Amino acid sequence: MPEQSITFEMLHETALSLGWDDVGITLPEISKENLESLQSWLQKKLHGKLHYMENPVRFDPKSLFPEAQTAIIFVTNYKQPKIELRKDAGAVASYARGRDYHHVHRKRLKKFIRWLESASGESNIAKPFSDSSPILEKALAVQAGLGWFGKNTLLIHRRFGTFTLLSGVLTSLKIEGIKMEPRLARCGSCTKCLDACPTQAFLAPYILDGKKCLSYHLIESKEPIPDDIRKKNPGYIFGCDICQSVCPHNVRNPLSLLEEFRPESGVGEYIDEAKLELLEKEPERLHGTPLQRRKVAGLKHNLIGTPI
Repeated sequence: MPEQSITFEMLHETALSLGWDDVGITLPEISKENLESLQSWLQKKLHGKLHYMENPVRFDPKSLFPEAQTAIIFVTNYKQPKIELRKDAGAVASYARGRDYHHVHRKRLKKFIRWLESASGESNIAKPFSDSSPILEKALAVQAGLGWFGKNTLLIHRRFGTFTLLSGVLTSLKIEGIKMEPRLARCGSCTKCLDACPTQAFLAPYILDGKKCLSYHLIESKEPIPDDIRKKNPGYIFGCDICQSVCPHNVRNPLSLLEEFRPESGVGEYIDEAKLELLEKEPERLHGTPLQRRKVAGLKHNLIGTPI
């Protein structure tokens, strides 16, 4: 079958039909500014023990797929209703209340690549990625015009705010409409996200000390949570939404319509000691959810301080 020209309009229509909420395209390279920011962050050891952030592949997307000529970035809106923090239970960050988004993305990405190969008449032309791959997908999303970096270091999408998940495809195809100019930031003098952080994890706008971040301690780290961090935790057991919940760009954006992200599809909005006991008896309830990464022992550690 001869090679066919793939237009951005075709790509956009297919992406939306597969369930994504937006898509953009850019060159498969990271800007000098973003590379220098990452290098500075790593040199200052602000990533704590997240040693995977040091992977040199992050500095060059083509290390993942040398033939790449286009990076396609997909946006998924996962916004859930805002909840109140409770004293009798630990809150689960909104992205983690339902099913594991990696599984959602992988299914879509396989279907998209099959479409891309069929539409182009070529094979072995793409490599998928989600945030489990060593690639700076936020930087690529900004370059593709999908949003801008917020002062809390998260992507702020022009329609969906910060409650978004990114995935993508590197392809050897050239697609018209590539962008390399970031969208103008619209944060102005606002510092609500920085001021609201309970552990004061932001050293300055756009600079996060990962070692102070609640999500670092409640998701990533397996070491004892420092007393000063534990005392400042307002009520989370897994992750944290605080810097997002106060962002003005998250006020009017729509909730996710995906069933997979709804609390009833996973562990729900809260975990108390009774639910922990149930999970100890039936740990398979965590399978297919983001909390499987932490396991029951990790959740107990987060809620009541039991060693992992």
